[in-house]
Amino acid sequence: MQTPSSKGARRKSLFNGALSLNPLAALTPIHDSAEGAKEKPKTLQKRRASSFLDVSRTSSPFGSDTYSPRSPAPAYSPVPSPIDTRGARNRNVPRIGSWISGRSQSVSDDPDDEPLSAVSSKAPSVNWGELHDVGLRSRNVLLNGEVQTSSTLFRRKKEYLVLTETHIVRFKNQHKAAETFPDILSPLQRSSSLSRRHSQNPSFGSTQDFQSFVSDHSGDRNVGTPLRQLIAVYQLVDDRPYFAFEISYIEEESNNAYSMTLQFGTPDEMRMWLKAIRAAANRVRNVDSYPVSEQNIRLAARIVEREGDYDPNNFALYKVIQRPIGHSKAASSSSDDLTKVTSSICFLAIGIHKVHLIPVFKARQRSSSPNLLSYPHEVSFGLLALTSVRLSDSDDTFELVFRLPMQKPKTLLMASLAAGDIATRLHHVDHFLRPEWDPRPYIFLVPEAVKAQINATSTIQTVDETSLDRTLCAYCIAYNIPPNIIRYQVTYPSEDWPRFQLLPPDNPRRPVYGPLELLAVMRALRYNETFGSISFAGIQLDVLNEMYDRFGSDHVCTRTKRGTPINLPLEDLERSCLLVQEIRALAVTSRKLRRMDFTSCISRQPADYVDESKSKDIGCGIVEALFPLCKYQTTNVDWIVLNNIQLGETDLDYLIAAAAEKMCHFRGLEMRRCGLTERKMSLVLDALRTQENTLEAIDISSNPARLVPAIFEPQLSVFGYIRVLNLCNVAHTAGPEPLIKADTLLAWRLHALNLSGTVLNHETVDAISIYLASPQSSSLRELRVDHTGLTGRHIAQLMFSMNSQPGSSRDLLMDVSQNRIEIFHDEFAAAISENCAPSQLVITLIDYEEESNFAQLILAIAKNSTVKHLDITKVSLPNDASEQTCQALERMFTENTTLVSLDISGENSKLEIAKLGVGINKALCGLQHNKSLKVLHIQNQNLGLQGASTLADVLKVNTTLEEVHCENNGIPLQGFTDLVNSLHYNTTIRWLPPMIESRQETLRQTEMAVKNMRTDTSHHDKSKASSLRNKVAIKMGKHPVEKHAPQQLSEQDVQAALRLVQESWDRQAHRLSLYLQRNANLAAGIDTPLEVEEEQFERPHERPLSMGKILEQVQIERTPTVEKDALFEPDALSINTMNTAREQRRRLSEENWSPTHRRSLEHHHASFPSRPSSATATDGNEASERRDTLGQESGYDPVTIALAKELEVSFQDAQTLIDTDFAARLAQMSPVGSPTSPTFPASPTTPRALPIRTGGKRH
Repeated sequence: MQTPSSKGARRKSLFNGALSLNPLAALTPIHDSAEGAKEKPKTLQKRRASSFLDVSRTSSPFGSDTYSPRSPAPAYSPVPSPIDTRGARNRNVPRIGSWISGRSQSVSDDPDDEPLSAVSSKAPSVNWGELHDVGLRSRNVLLNGEVQTSSTLFRRKKEYLVLTETHIVRFKNQHKAAETFPDILSPLQRSSSLSRRHSQNPSFGSTQDFQSFVSDHSGDRNVGTPLRQLIAVYQLVDDRPYFAFEISYIEEESNNAYSMTLQFGTPDEMRMWLKAIRAAANRVRNVDSYPVSEQNIRLAARIVEREGDYDPNNFALYKVIQRPIGHSKAASSSSDDLTKVTSSICFLAIGIHKVHLIPVFKARQRSSSPNLLSYPHEVSFGLLALTSVRLSDSDDTFELVFRLPMQKPKTLLMASLAAGDIATRLHHVDHFLRPEWDPRPYIFLVPEAVKAQINATSTIQTVDETSLDRTLCAYCIAYNIPPNIIRYQVTYPSEDWPRFQLLPPDNPRRPVYGPLELLAVMRALRYNETFGSISFAGIQLDVLNEMYDRFGSDHVCTRTKRGTPINLPLEDLERSCLLVQEIRALAVTSRKLRRMDFTSCISRQPADYVDESKSKDIGCGIVEALFPLCKYQTTNVDWIVLNNIQLGETDLDYLIAAAAEKMCHFRGLEMRRCGLTERKMSLVLDALRTQENTLEAIDISSNPARLVPAIFEPQLSVFGYIRVLNLCNVAHTAGPEPLIKADTLLAWRLHALNLSGTVLNHETVDAISIYLASPQSSSLRELRVDHTGLTGRHIAQLMFSMNSQPGSSRDLLMDVSQNRIEIFHDEFAAAISENCAPSQLVITLIDYEEESNFAQLILAIAKNSTVKHLDITKVSLPNDASEQTCQALERMFTENTTLVSLDISGENSKLEIAKLGVGINKALCGLQHNKSLKVLHIQNQNLGLQGASTLADVLKVNTTLEEVHCENNGIPLQGFTDLVNSLHYNTTIRWLPPMIESRQETLRQTEMAVKNMRTDTSHHDKSKASSLRNKVAIKMGKHPVEKHAPQQLSEQDVQAALRLVQESWDRQAHRLSLYLQRNANLAAGIDTPLEVEEEQFERPHERPLSMGKILEQVQIERTPTVEKDALFEPDALSINTMNTAREQRRRLSEENWSPTHRRSLEHHHASFPSRPSSATATDGNEASERRDTLGQESGYDPVTIALAKELEVSFQDAQTLIDTDFAARLAQMSPVGSPTSPTFPASPTTPRALPIRTGGKRH
């Protein structure tokens, strides 16, 4: 290499400008890379850079073989040896104007290196080393030519560019290039080799898109760029008078980014170089096993994991360059403006549900701690918010467009050698998240080569049971919605199953869904052919009505699942509100969907009158969305539920226009409480005449229209295939004609007839009886005539009519609740006892005025052998059930052999109470002999502890019961424990409630009891002991303490009591779950030991602590305080303890007496000896003696007598002090071992010892 001249040192190179990207955020690194051995100053280690990484192929749905950080590195793929690109030494560089570089400092391991400035003075240069003769000559020259390195008008410098299989190398001139590459002819040989003339034509221009970099090497250095470092090669399109493209690359060891712009005079020459460089770079990239360095992979994965979007099986990482958006052509009039372009190099990561743009990680500075590494702040977009993918055919540029609902789109203009891989990855991820979507809701324009790559690597994604969750979660994340907000269930009704039912949010603060949440659910359901029914019943959809998305039409569905276009104008499809667009999309994108339920979804009230001068009412939106599709047979939905939605004139226009079309094929139409007047009802029924051969269900109940049987019956009789008829709460005119004639009923094959709440006359009852007696009614499964004013005779008539085969049970649900069954009650009971009742009978909400009628009904049920499911809930009696009624109930439990399910629950609301009374506890004993009942509902009957104990005794013996529902019965913890203990002997019960409401009530009662014990003491004891305590305190040398009496229990004690109760409930609930699991396993045929392992130390016959025991234990385990120790010390409760304490204080006081005082006291005792206790006392002694006599006569114990003598109070007051534990307080007023008080000085007097009467003698 030549030594650079001073002139060459002042030259500026526009190649290899370093890019300094400042990160926006910092994170703790995943781990610090171990510092390896020092590299040689001029040798570049093998670097792993990449534009694509699929972290694992094991469970990925995309099936690409890529490297995972968690898996062992694959075998090394031979790659041509890279050319070193480091300079030989540092040079001072003049900092000139806008050409100052912003390159970040690289980490240097050499402590002798001088600190790097913010502007690097080194340009990447070629140092061939030992490969100068052999390595270089083995590299094939793909293309070479002269380029211009200066973009100004007054300073031009040209360099010679050589493209090899692994590098792009720059030389000062062609002669220097010929020295390294013999295949290149020197200028002297140019005339003799015309074959290479096309590759030696001069190219014009070289500059940088990023911050410029001043190079003093270009005059005499060979500067090379490894092709594996290239990120993108893309064309610059503007109004400049030349043609140029830009090359962006990065050194991943330091994460320094560079760019190089090549200018050409002709487009053909530019395209030739562009094509050659792209082809060579892609060949190197394809054989590179580690396209991205391992450190960058870890850092990027850490950032994506921070966003909750990382999965090693679904993670891909690429190197891209983000190009500027909206670059003004007017600002590009001169070549100097090339330095003002704000392109940036970053990583593009594709996670589970998002696309992340992560700026290049900043290299560590020498002045900072080696363990600190700043993380950039990424920008993410939801994958399902993607609306456009466009790839260029000529270069590496591509475009991604993301758009959220009702927001402007966000466009990302980028470039990458891996643009094809990025498009392929996006295509595969989208097909995985949205299977069977065709057409896709985004623009996908890619070259044919990329399409071939997609077809070669794609797998068929089908809808399965996890597809909905996957798609819904992806939509929620794309729309920035927490997925756990959405609640739904899948049910399996008798028809059109399975059914998807959206449930309201489980958040009292947000009881309704927002627009984005509803859009996420509806779009996730598109193209999902799992469900035969979709129900939005009870979900408010008003928020989507009158809401429009004017920023794009990518969400508009224009084709059906079969690919046929929707037979509606495109303008109408696009300008409709979001509610109409989404419901249309649901209806046309599923071939299996047959029924849609929108009960109570729209709450708006339509205008009563449409004025031509005013705007037309928009309607509820649902009718506008569905009925035109049904009219043109664009959807398979033929059962529409519009219950509790007020239909306006606009809705009726759509409905009548579709119903009048013979090709519409309506199967079911439910319009309960839709505000249909007589005119609207007549219009709808007349329009539905054309559906006479297809209509199977109609519901026009609870509408304000008043029907005229003479007009209504002919309108209804035209439908020959009605299966479900709902006429509940229908008002009609009174008259002798029946509401429905028997001939009309006989023409149908009804499955359900609902007349609840509709008054039925005798003629209608006769018509129904004729129908029930006919074989045509054999398909009837549900007959509801509750609250219709029927008497017991009418109901008996219906029962006798349906009993075509005496003794056999008819499979029919019959509801006769809220009728006047007490009228002719004997006939009603006789029909039941004679086995004329159907298999399912509902008799609820009956107010019996005579209890004997209820007992008669119970005895009839005891004899019945046809009813299998009986519901007699909320039966009200004048008083609690008498002994005769309870005996009838016990007899029913004992003698009935056909009942499988029984519900005898009561009512316990604020407005109504319906209970059978405590006598039902004894009646439950009859279940011990029952051999058929499997399900028992006995809620709200106030069973209490006695009922729970009786039920527990039943469960120990009964072997057929499988479910017992006994909630809301005030069962305490002891009763619940009895029920759980009974399961130790029962192996058939599979459901027993955990008594949550009883648990809450017990906790509330415990808290109240403990608080009352803490704050409330007997007012009687307080009033008696008040003056006594003050008197005693004065006698003991203390201030009165009554005013500052401490509390007995603290707040911690209250919480401890609650915790004790809660732990007891939790323990029993845990035991219950163990027993139920054991029984479930036995019922499923799973070998399970009868003994529960965790019950080895339990005693099933024992009960838990009662309330009194709990309070006693809380008092024992109370929080220790000084006041409590002073009040409740057990030793202080003894009179002997008090005497001992006073004797100790006396001795301690005597020790402090002066000698003079001691001699005076001894002289006093010698002169006046103490009298014996038997001597006659005077003054106080006489009163004390009288107390002894009175105490013995009144029956007081010696302790009370002694305390009364000491305090000079009555025996009753002394007894009160003892009852209130005041003796303990007396002993603690003067601390033992303390001769002085902190308040009063020591006294030489010694308290008298309390005389205790023993054996009739006084001491």
